[in-house]
Amino acid sequence: MGFAQIEPILLHPENGKEYFYQFTDLQYIANDDGLKLSELRKQKTLHIKFSNVQSENKELLQVVVIQNKADKPLRKPIETIDYMYPYLEDTYFGKRYDNYYEELICDIEFQFEFDYATSEVKLYNRADVLLKVREILKRKEFDKKGIDRYTTEFNEKGIPEITKRLNSIYRISMDSEPEINNTEEFKTKVIVKDSFGNISAKRWDKTPGLYSLNILSHLKEYYLKNYNRIEIDSTKQNGWAARNPDKRFYHENDIRLLRQKNISENRFTISGKIENPKYKKVTLAVLKNPYGTELHQESVFLDENNTFQIETELNHPGIVMLQFGNTNQSRELPIFLIYAEPGSRIELNDGGETFLENVEFEGDFSNAAKMLCEFRKKHKLVNNLNLETTFWQNMNHKVDYADFEVALKDFDSFSEAFKNEIDETAFEFIEKEMKAQFFSGSLLYSRQKETYLNDAFARPYFKDYEKVDIQFLQRYIENNSINELYNEFGIYSRIMAGVYLASQLEKTVQTQKLHKIELDYFIVLSSGILYPSSYLNLELLKVILSGHAYYSSVAKFIQYHKTHINNQLSKNNQLLIQKADEYSDLAMRLCNNLEFVDALKSLNTTHNNWESSDYIPPNKFFNDKGEQVYLKSFFGEKPTVFYVVQNWGTERYYFDDLANENPAINFVMIMEGSNFQEWTDYMERAEPVANQLFFINTEKELKSIFKKDYRHFIVYDKNGIRFAFASNPLDAKNFAKQSLQPPKKKELNKSQLQLIIILLGSILCALIIGLTIWKWRVRQRFRKEEQHRKLRELELTAIRSQMNPHFLFNALNSVQNLVQQNKGREAHLYLADFAGLIRKVLNNSEKEEVSLAEELEMIEQYLNLEKLRFDFEFVLSVSEEIDSHNTLVPSMLLQPFVENAVIHGLQSKEGYKRLKIEILKSDLGINIGIEDNGIGRAAAKEIAKAKNGKGTKLMKERLEILQEKQGEKYSLEIVDLKEGTRVEIVIPEES
Repeated sequence: MGFAQIEPILLHPENGKEYFYQFTDLQYIANDDGLKLSELRKQKTLHIKFSNVQSENKELLQVVVIQNKADKPLRKPIETIDYMYPYLEDTYFGKRYDNYYEELICDIEFQFEFDYATSEVKLYNRADVLLKVREILKRKEFDKKGIDRYTTEFNEKGIPEITKRLNSIYRISMDSEPEINNTEEFKTKVIVKDSFGNISAKRWDKTPGLYSLNILSHLKEYYLKNYNRIEIDSTKQNGWAARNPDKRFYHENDIRLLRQKNISENRFTISGKIENPKYKKVTLAVLKNPYGTELHQESVFLDENNTFQIETELNHPGIVMLQFGNTNQSRELPIFLIYAEPGSRIELNDGGETFLENVEFEGDFSNAAKMLCEFRKKHKLVNNLNLETTFWQNMNHKVDYADFEVALKDFDSFSEAFKNEIDETAFEFIEKEMKAQFFSGSLLYSRQKETYLNDAFARPYFKDYEKVDIQFLQRYIENNSINELYNEFGIYSRIMAGVYLASQLEKTVQTQKLHKIELDYFIVLSSGILYPSSYLNLELLKVILSGHAYYSSVAKFIQYHKTHINNQLSKNNQLLIQKADEYSDLAMRLCNNLEFVDALKSLNTTHNNWESSDYIPPNKFFNDKGEQVYLKSFFGEKPTVFYVVQNWGTERYYFDDLANENPAINFVMIMEGSNFQEWTDYMERAEPVANQLFFINTEKELKSIFKKDYRHFIVYDKNGIRFAFASNPLDAKNFAKQSLQPPKKKELNKSQLQLIIILLGSILCALIIGLTIWKWRVRQRFRKEEQHRKLRELELTAIRSQMNPHFLFNALNSVQNLVQQNKGREAHLYLADFAGLIRKVLNNSEKEEVSLAEELEMIEQYLNLEKLRFDFEFVLSVSEEIDSHNTLVPSMLLQPFVENAVIHGLQSKEGYKRLKIEILKSDLGINIGIEDNGIGRAAAKEIAKAKNGKGTKLMKERLEILQEKQGEKYSLEIVDLKEGTRVEIVIPEES
């Protein structure tokens, strides 16, 4: 790579590397001495990874905006807009600012193709990005018009801006800066040192246009280290505004590489060796939650060589704490503060006779760890602390004010000696965290000084108050801004925010003429931080805090009220819980940090689950034998009290006493930790009576499962229905006993009884009137239906009465034919059988339905009579699936069709004559088929023109009436065969 005067500087990323670039755009007015009089600063930080994307099988730049802010740093307090954490106010899209795309670019993954020939980038996943934008706008509850509007704006402004900034890292065009070659106007230098090439140009005088340019890039690895360009605007600023006439605007664009490293997993590993250990237990505490100050802890024990190793998930840079000893026994245990980043590894070795005397660090950021260790050796500020406390909780009896003031004054000079030895980003983070500690201490000492000056009774509790230099502390507070010191994932930054807002709210409380902070106004958490419990104070915080600091306070407010375990809430608590839900919904909609949103969603999901009384966490626990246990396994015979606790020893013996005294109740103690062996060893020493369960919290913690993770009792009845919550074991026991008792009948007072009688009387009167009207209307409807039914039955009877004489007439005609043929014997037999048939017909004539067996018996008798007149063959078959004696069919159903087949079909046929009657069962009901091989309907119709056949017509009408009456489907179909005719009848089967 060369530095030609006009050619662009082409750089490129390295595969497998990740880069953090900070873009700063400044607008300000400066006086002749270079002092900035007014300033607007915009900052974006881009996290860039260059690697092979497996799903796409190509090299892509994966870009995420992890910081996006605008502020006026010279204002006191600083005015700021954090687009990741926008102002927490609900409003419709029309009132949003014009550059709303600034919010939308946060936490969206852009994928860019990189052209090695031109060093230009091109967005590869535009469709996915725009789809993600629409999903975000939908989550924010924009309507369709707003979604379309801001998606278009994002496509036209947001994507080009990110593309432009990315291009400015890899392709630095010199075409727009040709004047830097003019030696009369610019002093230009090109310097190459330690593989870095530097171009610097500065105008001799301050005239409009380019004023200075500085480019620092690596000549071998082809990456940009720093780019700075300052331009003077031709527009003059009014003298009254700038306090210096004829001054002009400066526009400064700065690009700074914060960090370059190999792409690694989000893990952190720490190991070491302790030569003379007092304690075997080693605990690593890491800030993982996107809000609050709770530290995630994982523990191991030194092995036989006094070495250890802990590996944990780490997603953000921050200060981790390493403690040696048992946190359940002492608050004066050795602690190391160590700076760590995702993918980093560090090793410590302590070879001294006493702790911290001779500690050496190796690995990533070892100089940063050394700086923190040396400062703590020099000053007693945070030397012996418990992971669950903070230094100001023990400030009165642990830290002398004089030591605090000396440490505060010494820090700048002390840290300056390490500045060039420590990574720039790491140094900046540590510097902010230490100053955040000092800021918090200054606030607390100032508050105590003011309190004890006005309260003589409190002075004995703070004997050091006379030494406190309150003017010095207030100057320190005024010269530092909480927004400038704040690290989003800094434990001391979050503590500072809590202390700061508490001090500001105390002033508000004092204006309400209250002499001290009341607990009704604040939440005192285990970490010692005060958070507002009133949503009115939470609204007030909008003018005190901003960005993540404010959102974190809101999240703690939400968490506090959602973890309320009272069984009967007061109206005030109900209002606060309602407000917590409102803030939660609002924060999840407006926040543009997806990790923060997901944490709130998880919080809501957990506590929404507990709204149901039959909810039982499905998570897996372990007993002291190492067996997997589920909470539901305790139900069935006894009520159960679950005690969720952080400290393993809290009220253990009292809980065991309750288990001994109440054998009819299951008592179960639930604890968490990362080291199962440590827990089982502790169980052996404790010899517990109550059931003990252990939850391994490396992936999830108890607070994400239960309402709370400390001093939290849950009472279930024997059936697994939650009976109550409790905050102490005695109440929990009493609730469990109550669950064994039948519910008491509630006694009513006289006024309640009178009200109930009046209500019941009114309901009874209304019911009587309603029943009377209903009964009259039903009677009218039944009367009409009865009339209609009788009419249809008369019609059916009339049809049957027409069918029977028709059959008798045909039968007598058969006898007459036999007599005319001088077949006296046959006529005699026919008349005998005919008499029996007439008896059956008369018996069935008044019946609407007869059994299938009776109907077939009558048909068989009829066919036997007809065979006496002329010869033919008939077959009757019934499926075995049909119970003919218990199957009802309309009476005289088959006779008309059988008679038609014999008289009209077979009688006129020459040769072999056959009639087949087949009855089968199907999904539709009973299928009856009557098939003959006669002359067919067409020929029979010609022969029978002179006859008046009504049987088939009457039967069709009869089936229609039956179908209408019974509401069941009957069907009749006559099919002309190649030889003969087939009648198919379907009768619905009774269920």
